[in-house]
Amino acid sequence: GRMGGAIEAGSDPLKRLGTAEQLEEAASPGMSVGAYYETWIADKEPPLARRAQARDYRKHIEGYVLPRLGHVPIATLKARDILGLRSELLHRGLSLKYVKNILGGSLKAMVRDAREIDELLAHNPFVGVRWGRTPVPGPEPFGADERQRIIAWFRDRLFRFDGEYRRDGDRVRPHPPYYAYVHMLFWTGMRPSEASALRWRDVDLDAGVAQVSRSRHLWEESAPKTAQASRTIELLPETVRVLRGIAPAKEGREAHVFTNVRGLPIEPNSLLRHWYVCLRELGVRQRGLYATKDTYISTALTAGVNTSWLEAQTGVRYETMRRHYGKWLRAEGADQLQKIRDLAPELDPKKLPKSEVRETSRDSECERGDLNPHGFYPTGS
Repeated sequence: GRMGGAIEAGSDPLKRLGTAEQLEEAASPGMSVGAYYETWIADKEPPLARRAQARDYRKHIEGYVLPRLGHVPIATLKARDILGLRSELLHRGLSLKYVKNILGGSLKAMVRDAREIDELLAHNPFVGVRWGRTPVPGPEPFGADERQRIIAWFRDRLFRFDGEYRRDGDRVRPHPPYYAYVHMLFWTGMRPSEASALRWRDVDLDAGVAQVSRSRHLWEESAPKTAQASRTIELLPETVRVLRGIAPAKEGREAHVFTNVRGLPIEPNSLLRHWYVCLRELGVRQRGLYATKDTYISTALTAGVNTSWLEAQTGVRYETMRRHYGKWLRAEGADQLQKIRDLAPELDPKKLPKSEVRETSRDSECERGDLNPHGFYPTGS
């Protein structure tokens, strides 16, 4: 029950017991959306929920849902209430994608628990709430020259160290872990959150592989984004060489592979200040760290790698690749079309025997738009 969940989560079970009693007292047809939210959000603590997820729940529901629907009895919540709030949020200038995250993500999760766990609703108010197709930004890979210059920038850049040298004043020097981190992102297809959580025990440099088993976001480590994201990735020889340059002694196997100038694990959001400085100085169009994964996948597809291998390497399903990286898959399609052409020489006039290549005179050319041109097909008359 709730107490057991609280103990597993490392929380005070007595505090959780109080919310359960409040829920039983308030569990009536008149219990409001706001009252239920107070008990519902108490369960959204690590490890039962990611810290980032709990943050989004609070931001979405407290900031946008409760001001409009907080007083509504949750048992009477209707699709029309949700549609009305959707219209209001869109008129406030919020994007359709963000409104969908608020209502179709956070509010829907709370309503689901109210129905399935606490049995406060006998109906699903989201039935009938339909969404138009939300435009999803396409991949934004870097070009080969841009990738090379970005990696070199992090290799040669001097970073300020104001912690360990505080007694002697600030000092600057290269920071190889930043360089290795960016190189790893570009040449393995790892997500930034996955690389940030990587520990040396997960890396076998002799075998040239690394195990992805955790994700780091908002200073918290948890399971990777999806079940498929837990995987073993293969490393290029150059990536192995770069990692050997920052590898610790054997007793450091529990340490994080990539650390910041303070010796702490790299937090993806914190690295962005250096990342955007890099792009500005190089004159490269601004894109987020995740574009490194776009670059790896598009490069691999252009190179014609086996898509099953690429699925296992990146943790991205083939269906997702087709949807987001379709234009880089055309090279694969061209290979398949060439196989068909090889079996049908009539599709390539250059391969036809000379006796089969007929020159047509100007008088016998087909007229544009004529479905049955004279001299080409018998008419039967």
